[in-house]
Order: sequence, then structure tokens, then C-alpha cells
Amino acid sequence: MSKGVVFAETFVETHPISQFLVLLFTMFLVITSVYGKTSDYDKEQLAPIILVHGVSSSQIMGRYHTHGHPKRCEEKSVGKDGWEHFWFNIDMAAWGKHVLKCWAYRFKLLYDRNTHKCRNQNGVETRPKGKLGSLKCCEYLTQSPASKTLSLSKYFHQLADRLRHKGYSTDLSLKAHCYDWRYAPPQLDEQGYYNSLTELVEKVATDTQRKVALVAHSMGGLTTAYFLLNKTQDWKDKYIHAFVTGGTPWLGSIWSLAGYIVGQNYKVPSVDKNVMKKLTATFQSIAFLLPEEETYKNTVVVEWIPMNKTYTANQYQEFFADVGFGDAYLMRQDVRHLFPVPLDKLGVRYHCVWSNVSKAATAEKFRVHEKKMNDANDYEIVYGDGDKTVNAKSLRYCEKFQGNHSKITVKYLPGYTHKKLIQHTDFFNEVMTVVAQAQNVK
Repeated sequence: MSKGVVFAETFVETHPISQFLVLLFTMFLVITSVYGKTSDYDKEQLAPIILVHGVSSSQIMGRYHTHGHPKRCEEKSVGKDGWEHFWFNIDMAAWGKHVLKCWAYRFKLLYDRNTHKCRNQNGVETRPKGKLGSLKCCEYLTQSPASKTLSLSKYFHQLADRLRHKGYSTDLSLKAHCYDWRYAPPQLDEQGYYNSLTELVEKVATDTQRKVALVAHSMGGLTTAYFLLNKTQDWKDKYIHAFVTGGTPWLGSIWSLAGYIVGQNYKVPSVDKNVMKKLTATFQSIAFLLPEEETYKNTVVVEWIPMNKTYTANQYQEFFADVGFGDAYLMRQDVRHLFPVPLDKLGVRYHCVWSNVSKAATAEKFRVHEKKMNDANDYEIVYGDGDKTVNAKSLRYCEKFQGNHSKITVKYLPGYTHKKLIQHTDFFNEVMTVVAQAQNVK
């Protein structure tokens, strides 16, 4: 070390004023590097983004004052202004079957066969968590700080975090539009979801003076496509930069049948699947996500071994009669006309991203070995290609359009499961390539 360096270090160490000046200079450098640097969001003229989640992937609040509920269930909600956290509540793991039944009673939907509409249980109100555009509803699926560290809670968090590092701001350029995912698009429309999405798009575009990118996951791709197909071309030309989807089940998912046959515990092992089966069978969205009839008309998706019966997508009426959920068949008939989705009619630039895990791990067929179809504890699942939730055939539906339509592009990212896809850097990079060089709103 040179004598000059030694002298300088000694001088700084022994002179408080010099130490202060060094500290001040260091702070200046840090502030300049953080605040003086133009963010990638501005340098690359990135489009502002609105995130749209999939089924079961947003927080839902509820309040209730019920009558006729199961015995020993609370009659009235006790949260702030009566609102409680309905979904996703990690405490389900410790509730026990009775409390779970009380919760399921409040969260179920009732189907009216005359109007062909679903609605909440009598005395129950629900809404997505947060204000219009807030990420609070879907960045995490649980609300307690401790539970947010769990992987099952993190949903859009990784993607949102990377976008923030690019210069996106949740105050201005990064928003989410959450919906009650128990419903299918037509009823979401009646509930005002698409009016509020229009309002959000226009506000974000006006505030940023840039066209907006819609980035959707899973069923969110279907709900957003429904939105775009019902907007005028002039409106889309003015406000929409692009539409990006990850893991969207364009032709439904065979795994959705699990909601009627075996139930799902949403990765909470202690949750009773039978209680959940009776609950999710009331959801319009599960019927909406069934395998599409024309595509799977010759594909056996369920085998009932003791009765020597098989079911394809063209035999839903018989299947739902045997499994004991007749209303689910009617719900499916209500939304069947929405498929297949005409992606070439979206009227916007569309980028479709999908994945496939390395081994066959996506439900392709259910084999029920019980004599009672609606009490299927003895069953097996035959697996095929897909992302462990959606079958490859459904994920790849968008490929059908890319060669004939210059606005449609497809990217295959191998090795990711349904949820992990949108949380990985590769998906983020795909989004970045699409949102660059956004046009100004005229």
C-alpha cells in the first residue's frame, strides 16, 4: 500500500469532519444512482400492465347474516364492517370438519334453474379484496404476514416484484383486476366486472399516456378474451398494446372433473375433500373449465369400473346424473357456446405462453372403482402431457392460429408447472419482449 493511501485512511479515521464528508459523498452517490437513473420502464417505453388471475387465485372477502345454516355455525360475521376473509384462509387446515362445513355453507353458490343464474347463499355478500386496480387481491392468496411466506400463498408476487425492479409502480403503471372466480364470464359481465375493467384500462392509459398490456394466467386468459371479443375495434386500437397469457386452458381441463369426482384440498392436506367437492360443484367456473365437447367428444375422460361405464365430453348429462350434480350439467350448457374461443377475432396483438412438465403428470382420465360415483375414495388417475393442471392439447390450442395471423405468436417454455410458469424469470422475459415500445395514447 502506498504512503499516500495510508495517509488518507489515517486522516479520515482521525478527523470527524472528514468522516462526515465521506459519508455525505457516499449518500450523494447512492441517491444519484437510485433516483437519478432513468428506469427501464421509461427508457424502453414499456406498456403499463394489468394482471388478471385464474380460478381460485384471488382473495375474496365476505360478510354474512344467515338463517337456516347448519347447527353450531355462526349466524353473523364479526370482521371489520362485517367483512371477513373468505378465500384463501390458511386456517382451514386447523378448523376441523364442522367449521369447514360452516364456511362452505357460506361460500357456496346457489343455482336457479329458471333464470340459469348463480348467486350467493342467502344472507351472504362477497367481493374481491382491495380497491379497483389493487394487487392486494392476487399478489398473495392469504392475508397474514406469516402465511405469505408459504409457496401456496405467493401467486403474482414474483412477477410483480420483477416488474417493480424494472421501474413499474403500483400507483401508476402496474395494476390487477380481480374478480369472483366462482363465476363464468357472462355473469361476471352482469356483475359489472367488465365495466370496471374498461374503467381501469382507460384510467391507466390516461394516467401513463401509453397503451395498456393485459397479462393473464389460466382462466384469466378466458375471462380477458371474452372482454376483448366484446369491445369495439376502435376502443382496442386506442387503449390496448397487447394481450399475454400463461397456461390458459383454451379447451378446458380434464383436471376440472376432479372437482366433481374426488374433490380438491388446494394443497392443504387436512382439508376434507368431500366437503370441498360439494362446495366446488356449485361453482359456475368449474363447469366453465370442463373439457370442450367437440375436442373431447371421442376421448374417454372418466371410467366407472364397477358399472362398466365410460364417459366422454359428449356424455356430460349422463355423467352428472351419475355423480349427483345435475345443476353442474345445466351450468355447462349455459356456457358451452363460449367455446372454442376465436382467437383470430381478438383484434389485438396476442402472445400465448404455455409449458409442459418433463414427465406425464397431468390428469387425462379418472378411473372410479367405487360402486357409488359420488363417494369416490377408491380411484386412480391416468396421466398425460400438460403442466400438471391443464392438458397440452388445451394449452396448445393457440398454435392453431399463429401461422395465419400476424398478430398471434406462441412461446413454449418447457419444464414448468401451471402456477410456476408465471413465477419464473422466463415468463417475465416473455412479457418484457411484448410490452416494449408501447405506443402513446392518442
